[in-house]
Amino acid sequence: MNSRWVKSESILSNDNQTVSPPKPGGPLKPRLDAVQKKIQVQISRLEELHGALKSKDEEVFRKLVTSIKENNAQYSIVLSSELATARQVSRVVFLSRVALEKLVAKLLSASDFGDLVIVLSPAMAVVKNLRSSLTPHVPAMEGELGVISELLSGILVDAGQVGGYTINFETANEEAVRLIEEASTAVEQKMKEEFPGIPDLPVMPQNPA
Repeated sequence: MNSRWVKSESILSNDNQTVSPPKPGGPLKPRLDAVQKKIQVQISRLEELHGALKSKDEEVFRKLVTSIKENNAQYSIVLSSELATARQVSRVVFLSRVALEKLVAKLLSASDFGDLVIVLSPAMAVVKNLRSSLTPHVPAMEGELGVISELLSGILVDAGQVGGYTINFETANEEAVRLIEEASTAVEQKMKEEFPGIPDLPVMPQNPA
């Protein structure tokens, strides 16, 4: 079912003749569909990466438990540090995936130019935020997230011009922060469910004086 804003890409003049408004980047609907597909591809990549990180986590966790049972304090410290670092990466990957899923849901909910501007403004901020936090851990995704950001920017500018809407960047940033905070809360809960707590380490033997 087509949304109202798709149909409004052509406007009617007083004599009922259809007049196309200026669209520097082309029709909005195909471009919005294209960027949604690109985001979905990144969500799938993040899902795969999350699964791989979880398997690696389970392997390191088993080694850590064994080393603690064997009272191998030095190796336990190394494994515990590795596990903590890996979980930081898992958290960033998981958060990026959940935030992008929320973003797609909001894009799909847009039904006119006004909705589109309201949704796209924070969407750009969200993607830029995820790009900066995710790239250090997953450099391969920097390019695609950059492309997505540019596509969202182009659609936002054209939707604002065609619909005659002013973009409120302050409100957009607040909404972006709220979306990421919601995703973060959900991720923290899921991390607790999916990843067992890191066990206490054995006490390192004291060297005799």
